[in-house]
Amino acid sequence: MSLLSTLIGSMSTDESAEAISRKTGIPKLAVGALVAAALPMLIKKLTSNASSQQGAASLLGALSQHTDTASVANQIANADTADGNAIIGHILGSDQAATVNQLAAQTNLSEEQVSSVLGNIAPALMSSLSAANTENVQANVQSLEDKPASGGGLGSLLGGILGGGSSSGSSGAASLLGSLFGGKQEKEEEAAIDGSSLLNLLMNMK
Repeated sequence: MSLLSTLIGSMSTDESAEAISRKTGIPKLAVGALVAAALPMLIKKLTSNASSQQGAASLLGALSQHTDTASVANQIANADTADGNAIIGHILGSDQAATVNQLAAQTNLSEEQVSSVLGNIAPALMSSLSAANTENVQANVQSLEDKPASGGGLGSLLGGILGGGSSSGSSGAASLLGSLFGGKQEKEEEAAIDGSSLLNLLMNMK
């Protein structure tokens, strides 16, 4: 299951939708439609932001400040909307107004309603990404430990992936990381939306 599917699933449960509905006054069905439309946009924008070293470092710093382990529904119910609005502002940047307008048109909600939902789910989004990134790194390190590379050994392989070694050409670390995520190269657009590219970028910054 992709990161995007996991996020949509956790934020579309009855409990999560009810928590959002109570805080925003928006019917649960409309909440579900908005979450399903908004999360791919947010993940794609996060991936774009993290494509530079500075952007990835900034995102990792933000994730380190959002490590709530409560259920997503509970996180939404107790969300600091001021923090959430700031998160959305950082993610979308100059595209915020256009994105909110697009989501409002897609879901037949007002821009104010869309902004309210985004602000309430943003802290839970960051905590979920933080947890997914931690699990992702641990899983891939375990994979390398279970199957050491020939030649340079585990140390040199880890160094190449985690930034300590050199890469050769465009297929270097990127293709190796791709092989660790299922052994196939995903289309760039799909990877930017489903979250695999985002996790790859963040892992490469560790």
